[in-house]
Amino acid sequence: MMMNSEQIAARRRLEAVMALVGLGLLLMVVRAVDLQWLQGDKLAKAADSQRIRQFEVAAPRGNIVDRSGRTLSESVEVPSVAAVASDLNAEDLPKLALALNIPLSKLQKRMGKRKGFVWLSRQVSPQIAKQVQDLNLAGVRIEKEWRRYFPYGPETGHLLGFVGIDNHGLEGLELAFNSRLSGQSGKVQLRKAANGIKLPGQTWIKQPQHGQDLSLNLDIGVQSIAYAALANGIQRTGAKGGSVVVMNPHTGEVLAMTSWPGFNPNSFGKYRPKDWRNRVVTDVFEPGSVLKPFTVAAALSTGRWTTDSLIYCENGKFEVAGKRIKDDHPAGWIDLRKLLVVSSNIGAAKLALDIGKEDLYGVLQDVGFHQKTGIGLGGESKGLLPPLSSWGPVETANIAFGQGVAVTPIQLASAFSIFANGGVYYPPQLVKVDEPEEGHRVISEQVADDVLNMLADATKAGGTGTKAVPVGYTVAGKTGTAQKADQHGGYSKDKFTAVFAGVVPVENPELVIVVAIDEPETSIYGGTVAAPIFKQIAETTLPMLGVAPTTPTYEAKQDSWQIQQASMDSEPKPLHSLYGLSLREVRRFALGSGLQLQLHGSGWVSRSEPAVVQGLQAGDTLEVWLNE
Repeated sequence: MMMNSEQIAARRRLEAVMALVGLGLLLMVVRAVDLQWLQGDKLAKAADSQRIRQFEVAAPRGNIVDRSGRTLSESVEVPSVAAVASDLNAEDLPKLALALNIPLSKLQKRMGKRKGFVWLSRQVSPQIAKQVQDLNLAGVRIEKEWRRYFPYGPETGHLLGFVGIDNHGLEGLELAFNSRLSGQSGKVQLRKAANGIKLPGQTWIKQPQHGQDLSLNLDIGVQSIAYAALANGIQRTGAKGGSVVVMNPHTGEVLAMTSWPGFNPNSFGKYRPKDWRNRVVTDVFEPGSVLKPFTVAAALSTGRWTTDSLIYCENGKFEVAGKRIKDDHPAGWIDLRKLLVVSSNIGAAKLALDIGKEDLYGVLQDVGFHQKTGIGLGGESKGLLPPLSSWGPVETANIAFGQGVAVTPIQLASAFSIFANGGVYYPPQLVKVDEPEEGHRVISEQVADDVLNMLADATKAGGTGTKAVPVGYTVAGKTGTAQKADQHGGYSKDKFTAVFAGVVPVENPELVIVVAIDEPETSIYGGTVAAPIFKQIAETTLPMLGVAPTTPTYEAKQDSWQIQQASMDSEPKPLHSLYGLSLREVRRFALGSGLQLQLHGSGWVSRSEPAVVQGLQAGDTLEVWLNE
């Protein structure tokens, strides 16, 4: 059957449509294959990037604790506000700035032209975080961060240092042990809707790991006592600054380490960088007469000198190679027992010149002078001890009484410990370790005992250290008054370092305490500036540690001021100070004694007025300051 022209045209149109439809279906199949198989992975990732976000989550740092487990530094969870810039709508910025309590221009500057993650405001208050959260804005998130908190504030500032906003240690122990304290960050996965609003729920890809704790030998009660005593002493003497170290001489354990002026690590940005330094390990000073016990020990160790040996002190004036040496207290013939009592420069110089520079240099090296102690803190100085080759007669004589050599407070405390533990030197131990370093013998036990007894005489009537002796205890110690070096290579006439280093009690040494005061104004002498600070620390620390006074002076007064402190084992220990006690213990004492109590702060007692509660009667007022 023949088709007419119209039928032919219609059929061709139908075939063309069918061809187009077939081509379209073929293209769809090709596109489907392309999307599903050829670009499938790429497109899936693109989709996930739009609806799934992954973020790092910081881990809390480990705590720093004292020898009793009391927290000195901890990480506290705080909210921070962040955003994914590409998801945040520009019209939402004004109300977001209002919620954050920052100018709109400042918020816009922080956003800039960023597209990815951006911090808007870090470590904000919970109130601000809630205001932002209530806005429920696309792209805006509340992040969890960690802020370092130091419960004892300035008392531990120089020792602990501080942590930056990125959770890294920047000073002190926080810096020195940053790798140990730092945790391992985690990673979390979040989902969001098409409008950018975060969907409920999250998936942990990797959980954050808490940092390791750091345990110290430090006793925060002793630290508080030392800080308060140093602060009082600085205020009383008008000094420029100062440092205190308290150690267990038999182990090298550092019970307290503090400096003045202090700074609060919770707000370290308000202080100058030079105020952050830990003077105990960074600052050096000429020890002056505090070095004389080491000169005497070196002489006794030769066997040519004994405690009864006589030495002529030239009635106060002596020349060495044309250089004059003077004594503040002129003397003629004295025995070695009296040399430390009258603190004769001439006697010490003659000893050194007699025994020779090698013997004195050997002792000073063995006790750690001119060497870092290895205490583990950054910025530690190794001090100054001139090489033996540079020692002539003048240098030997000067070093014998503490000029021309420089030490740090921690070096001096460690060195002085040899007189308390039979001549064995122990390096200072600040951080608890499973296997502490062993000591090494520097002098014989007999020489150490002889020098200790000489130092005890130096704190009795006629000695220079009488103001260091607390009621009820005995002290073996030495004062030092050293001129500070000036910029011209000589010595200043009006700038001094006043020092006292001592052991307490003499019969059974428990503590070595070093006090160094920089440029005091009311007096320049270690016996009147540093010794009273030593006394305040010793008389409040020893009872707290359970070391009862033993001298008759104490026994006669004991009944009038004995205080009982509840200890961990519930055995009472006599106290005449409230330093280191808890708020609960202070209230118990005040209630039992009928005192009117005025409290400031919370935590542990750092000072009280009066400092010694001996003689308080019912109705008296007792004012107590506790660590915030």
